[in-house]
Amino acid sequence: MSSLSKMLSVLDLFTIDATSWSAEGIAARLGCSAPTGYRYVRELVNAGLLRRMGTGSYTLGSRIITLDYQLRTTDRFYTVGQSLMSDLANQTGCDCVMTRLFDDEIVDTHRESGADGLHLAYGRGRLRPLFLGAAPKVILATLPKAKLKRLYDGHGSEMSDFPLSASWGIFWETLQKTRKAGYYVSKGELEPDVGAIAVPFFDEGPQAVGALALVIPARRIDFMNHAKLLELLAAAAQQLTDAVRADASIAK
Repeated sequence: MSSLSKMLSVLDLFTIDATSWSAEGIAARLGCSAPTGYRYVRELVNAGLLRRMGTGSYTLGSRIITLDYQLRTTDRFYTVGQSLMSDLANQTGCDCVMTRLFDDEIVDTHRESGADGLHLAYGRGRLRPLFLGAAPKVILATLPKAKLKRLYDGHGSEMSDFPLSASWGIFWETLQKTRKAGYYVSKGELEPDVGAIAVPFFDEGPQAVGALALVIPARRIDFMNHAKLLELLAAAAQQLTDAVRADASIAK
């Protein structure tokens, strides 16, 4: 690992359960000398990525917030998707969630609340399990076979929680069925009291960059009109894809 990579890995130490660190603690966790740890911290403070607290410890800095604002302002999927998702939530009474794939990570990037007022464990910025729930499956189903095989081989601990992963063959065949269907319905996979219907959306290529999902209390999902929900959801995802592709075409 390069010195720059190691310095940036300091940011990975800050989690919901560990919101502040001392410079000594950072150095110990990284396995570097105290002077090197202090140098990393100083550089990150100067960049606004860390902030020194009165206790002498450090927490994430304001630059994180301003970068998030920049992402929300410039991400066309986010800016176009907001109104589409709001309409879906109003039409269906369900929460509407946008989920994106970034390299090997699945992250929710926006949510519009419906009438049920669900309290979801996941929200913007919190990493989701790679294989659980409807949104990841419809995204993964569009990926090339070689990339899926790499994900399957490289995430063994996570795969143990995925009910359709007894073998690579079963995993592949299941996702191909999802790809052909164009949607996936989950119930209690990610959170026990919640189900979802998800469809993928795209950028310029055939691989999905994200998914839109209607999130529904598990007690209600079997009694809802899946065909109508899917029709509305698929139409919104297509509008989102078309709008972003049109923007890209104009930019060229």
